[in-house]
Amino acid sequence: MKAGTWFLVALVVCGLSGTAAAKLVACVGDSITYGAGISDRLKNGYPAQLQQLLRPYDRNWEVRNFGVSGATLLRRGDLPYIRQSAYTDAQACNPDLVIIKLGTNDSKPQNWQYKADFVADYGALIDAFRALPSRPQVWICKPVPAFVVAWGITPAVIQDEILPLIEQIGREKDVPVIDLYTALLDAGHLFPDGIHPNAAGAGVMAETIAACLLGVRFRPDFNDDWQVDLDDLLVLIEHWGQAEPALDLAPVPFGDGVVDANDLAALMEYWQRELYDPALLAYWQLDEAAGTVAHDRMGAHDANLVGEPLWQPQGGWIDGAILLDGLDDALLTPLDLNPAGSPFSIFAWVKGGAAGQVILSQQGGANWLMADAVTGVLMTGLKGGGRLRSALSSAAIIADGQWHRVGLVCSTTRRTLYLDDVPVAEDSQAILVGSSGALSIGCGEDLAAGSFWSGLIDDVRLYHRAVQP
Repeated sequence: MKAGTWFLVALVVCGLSGTAAAKLVACVGDSITYGAGISDRLKNGYPAQLQQLLRPYDRNWEVRNFGVSGATLLRRGDLPYIRQSAYTDAQACNPDLVIIKLGTNDSKPQNWQYKADFVADYGALIDAFRALPSRPQVWICKPVPAFVVAWGITPAVIQDEILPLIEQIGREKDVPVIDLYTALLDAGHLFPDGIHPNAAGAGVMAETIAACLLGVRFRPDFNDDWQVDLDDLLVLIEHWGQAEPALDLAPVPFGDGVVDANDLAALMEYWQRELYDPALLAYWQLDEAAGTVAHDRMGAHDANLVGEPLWQPQGGWIDGAILLDGLDDALLTPLDLNPAGSPFSIFAWVKGGAAGQVILSQQGGANWLMADAVTGVLMTGLKGGGRLRSALSSAAIIADGQWHRVGLVCSTTRRTLYLDDVPVAEDSQAILVGSSGALSIGCGEDLAAGSFWSGLIDDVRLYHRAVQP
């Protein structure tokens, strides 16, 4: 790397630090916030999708929905938001952030006759939230477009009158404005009735709002190691000034497809912060130096050691690992996952082993990852229903004394075995045979002699979706 690049790296690392932190978010609004017309709105409404987008940055983000169908911002409207129980509930939760998206119902003729009150009424609502003990930061949103005249909602009033007033309110009250109108202006196909977005439209809303709250359009963890650090910074520096949309972190109005100072500032908001994948159900790093517990980084499924496994703090593929003797050593987890319940993926680093030995199993169920009993090739004993009742084997030998990353990905239609992040066996499948029982690492499903792993295991990850390594 050039000396000038290193100078820039040093300057950034020494001069900037991240400030982003998890917060309780109150989403205030009308039927579009509520999720009217969206199937399973509690899962697919914009507030729920917003929470899913925020959680990878910090699992403590919490987003609550305080939308009221038909609500108006205007106090003299036909359903004033400030007179609804959702308003008092939103205040009572003492949020850290308030997202206000009102104005659509105000465009109705019976409400817009009071348009002279709009700026004052909006200002009073902002002030009421700012006065809460939690002193929340308030963001206001431009309404999404209305693509038809319906229920009295008037697209022209929203576009020509309400949007400029919201910009004025943003300036006068010094609150940031999120432009949902422009974000969805060309997305009429996502509004089945012309007024309310479907789940995909709510997703666009959530993505637009999340980018504003987080200051980034996507996770700045480019190498997926859960840390925003020098490795990620160097990726930006190496592409400085280049047209590289995949690294264009900064949201509108800064995002321009080019890696520049705006993207650098966005990354530094998360400098040396831990990020994570919300699909990760359990993650045993196996980096401990002592003790009888292998901690789950996700916090819910710590594993107990049986036998006398040996911690190898410096002997893993990624930091430490655990050494099993092939006789009676294993790690017993409390995690009970029905393989027929939904897609899942499991990955682990292993070294050593022998034919017939098991990497991961479900007690009373099946051996999920193992070395074939005859040849030592990677295989899974999980079987499908219907006509598919066979195990899936590869031609890839894993018991060769080398480090290998092994994996099994089960979607709703396929079983795939991976070796060193490359698919080595795959087939179509019916739904897997269901089973219950806790998962074990380093032993067979029946704890039989010969099924215990002899060698090292490191970095075991279990996802509740089908992923590609």
